[in-house]
Amino acid sequence: MLKHRQIEAFRAIIIGGSMSTAAGIMGITQPAISRLIRDLEHETRLNLFERTGGRLIATGDAMALYREVDRSFQGLERILDLARDLRERRGGSLRVAALPGLANGFLPSFAARFLGSRPNLNMSLHGMNSHFVLDWVNSGQCDLGIVENTQMPGVKVEDLPPCEMVAVLPINHRLAERDYLTPEDFDSEDFISLIKPSVMHVMVDSIMRDRGIIRRIKAETPLSMIACGMVSAGFGISIVDPFTADRYSSSLVIRSLQPAISINWSIILPTHIKASTITNEFVTEFKAAFGEFLNDFKPSKPGS
Repeated sequence: MLKHRQIEAFRAIIIGGSMSTAAGIMGITQPAISRLIRDLEHETRLNLFERTGGRLIATGDAMALYREVDRSFQGLERILDLARDLRERRGGSLRVAALPGLANGFLPSFAARFLGSRPNLNMSLHGMNSHFVLDWVNSGQCDLGIVENTQMPGVKVEDLPPCEMVAVLPINHRLAERDYLTPEDFDSEDFISLIKPSVMHVMVDSIMRDRGIIRRIKAETPLSMIACGMVSAGFGISIVDPFTADRYSSSLVIRSLQPAISINWSIILPTHIKASTITNEFVTEFKAAFGEFLNDFKPSKPGS
C-alpha cells in the first residue's frame, strides 16, 4: 500500500535533484530516502530513477507520476492556506441572501467594505423575497439571510434596528412642497403599490383602509426598486423602505411619514449549524452599519 511518506520522498528528490538534497528537505537520512523510494518502486511496479554515475535520473514514468503528485500537493497546500486564512479570519466563503431592498445597493456597498479587509474571502450575494431567503438558509444554501421580521421557524433570529418607511414622489409633484406626508395626502393619488406577501404592503394597506383613504392603484410590484423606478418616471407616488429610496434619491423626492410607519428586518441563521467566525463578524458589522445608515438618513426637504 502506498504511503504518504514515500510520495513525499519521491517529490523531494524531483525537486531537490538528489538523494542527499531530498534527505535535507525531509530531515531524514539518505539511506531512509533510498528505502522509501525502493518501496515506492515496489508498490507502483515502476522504474522511477536510473542510477548513472552516482546520480539519479528521473524516468519518463517518474515525471508523469510527479505531475499528478504535484497537483495533489498543491491541493493540500491550498487546504493549508485556507485553514490559515480561516484561523486568521481572512478567508473562506460566505453566502448571503437578502431582501431586494437591501441587495440593490446597501448590501453590496457594505460587502465591498467587508471584503476589503478580507482579500481571500469569497462572498456570494442573492436578492430574493423573505420566504425564499428562509428556504435557502434552512436548506444550507446560504449561511445567513436578511428578511422581513415575520414568523421564521427553524432559524436563529438577530433583530436589526427598526426603520421608518418613506414616501417617494416625482421631482415636480405638488406634494413635494410638504415637509412630510400624512395618510390623507395619498387620497385619490396615483399610487404604485407593493404586492403581497410583503409586510410593507400589509401595513400600508391597513393604515389606508382604517382611515378610509382610497388611492388610485396604477401599478403593483413585489420590488421597491421597481416602484422607485416608476416614481422617477413620473408614473405616481409610493411608500418604500429608506434603503431603496436613498438609492434613487437623485431622481425622486423623499419625504417622511406622519405618523411614522416602522418596519422590522432581521438577520436569520440556521440552527443546525454553528455559525463560523466570519459569519459572526459579518452579523456584528452589518448590524452596526445598518444602524449607522438609519441614524444618518434624512429625507429630503422642500427646495433641496
